[in-house]
Amino acid sequence: MNVRGLVRRILFALSLAALLTGAWGCGSDEYAPDPARYAPGDTAASSPAFQDLSDATVTALGLTFSVEYDRDLDRVNVYARVEDQNGTFIGTLNKYNFVVVLDPRTAPKTVDPEDQDLDTVTSQNRVVALVIDSSGSMTATTETGESRIQVAREAAKLFVSLMNPGDQVAIVDFDDDARVVQQLTDDQSALNEAIEKFTADGATNLGAALTEAVKAVGTRPGKRAVVLLTDGDDTVDSVLGGPDVWLNDPTSTRYQGLNLAKENDLVVFTVGLGSELSDIGLADLQTFAEQTGGQFFQAPTASDLLTAFGQTIPDQVAALPPLETYLLTFPNPIPPVAGKDVDVRVRVGVTYRNANGLLTDKFEAAYTVK
Repeated sequence: MNVRGLVRRILFALSLAALLTGAWGCGSDEYAPDPARYAPGDTAASSPAFQDLSDATVTALGLTFSVEYDRDLDRVNVYARVEDQNGTFIGTLNKYNFVVVLDPRTAPKTVDPEDQDLDTVTSQNRVVALVIDSSGSMTATTETGESRIQVAREAAKLFVSLMNPGDQVAIVDFDDDARVVQQLTDDQSALNEAIEKFTADGATNLGAALTEAVKAVGTRPGKRAVVLLTDGDDTVDSVLGGPDVWLNDPTSTRYQGLNLAKENDLVVFTVGLGSELSDIGLADLQTFAEQTGGQFFQAPTASDLLTAFGQTIPDQVAALPPLETYLLTFPNPIPPVAGKDVDVRVRVGVTYRNANGLLTDKFEAAYTVK
């Protein structure tokens, strides 16, 4: 091993000692990286992590990521987005700015940075969560004689059929609650199979629908959007009233879903099917779209819905600017267990030293070894 590599390992080990014995201990919500790794005398030249001691423009870091297990390669892919206090992507970091710990709350296992690869990645492909209302009102009949849920299935399948190679779509089904029924994939057969399983029953939970959509898309790079279809008002949120009320109340599930979409740079397109949405329901859908840079579509008829899903919305998603992220990959160190899914928690910390001192943030997610 060369001297530079040895120094990097020593510095990383010092950081790890603090990580495993204190700051990221079981149940801890605080993260304070080992000052020995970033002592006041450090310079960008002497530290393996990227630093810019003359930079005063960045005053805070914000880290979000989604993690996926590549079974074929037995590797873990972490799509990480690091932003400054203004939401601008910081694309100058290297892998030594990141610390990755698996199962941090039970049996911490740290990933050696020498085993990691880091790249900045972007994509011109569309990455979309299709979010379909399956509440009881979707049994109502449309002008075609079909139920709204049947028409919604047709529209969703039409959207899927227009995917280009490399586009990724996830399917979210919502009523009283919301569920990701198909993770992001370019497999149109799998998507259509998930869509065909929609059944109409229950209430309407728009906040949960948005929240699950954000989880489904994660931080995948590309032209990222949520397409949310509903035929009625939210009937689950304990905060009553329209956007003039819930936008000022963080306990609102609609507030929480919208805020999560905004934090994750997701553009939301909303579609109101039929004519039963109240003024509050219409205002909710318009607010979701307007505050994320999307658009609201009124679809009084099945024909209007098919036009929105088959032309207008796909074209608008294709015109979105792509999102850039980091892609951090490493070999999966958790062996599979025959006949059992193994859930692995991943905690990532990011650090960056500049004229404002040592800036940090952390985030946690999970992947499944099957």
